[in-house]
Amino acid sequence: MFITANIGMALGLFLGAGWLTGQLGHLIGPRKRWWLMVCNLMQSACVLAAAAVQYRRGIAWQGPEALAVIGLLAFAAGSQVVQSRSFSMTEISTAMATAAWVDLMTDEKLFATKNRPRARRIAFLLSLVVGSLVGAAIYREVGSATALAVSGGGKLLVTVLYSLSPREGNGKISSPV
Repeated sequence: MFITANIGMALGLFLGAGWLTGQLGHLIGPRKRWWLMVCNLMQSACVLAAAAVQYRRGIAWQGPEALAVIGLLAFAAGSQVVQSRSFSMTEISTAMATAAWVDLMTDEKLFATKNRPRARRIAFLLSLVVGSLVGAAIYREVGSATALAVSGGGKLLVTVLYSLSPREGNGKISSPV
């Protein structure tokens, strides 16, 4: 079912968040610890707010509640994609998993004992598969709002991990992997 308002909201806020996060990141420094934490807190707040809308109002396919949930999740996703790009880890694309699968399958050093990009891709893809299965089980057993709340909690955990990550210099966070 295609609902034009939902599509417009999703695309508009995804691109808007990407633009806002990206442009502010250029001014501030996209890998500064405090900026990463603020961005991740904002993303977490958006996901948790979407969960709150669904807890309070239920699941809607269209109308104000649907647009609110879609908009909040799209904004969080747009910001997350920009944030993940700041780490310059092409092995981990939060926007499209198929690229990571193809890159893994075509890796010339797939069977080498030391291959950091391959290890990142495998960790990313395993996390994605396990997270999807856990999310599906939560959704089936207790509903969408709870699945969103768990996702928001995971994003909050990432914010805490940013505070513990080693610095590169000038307050920037170095690659954790």
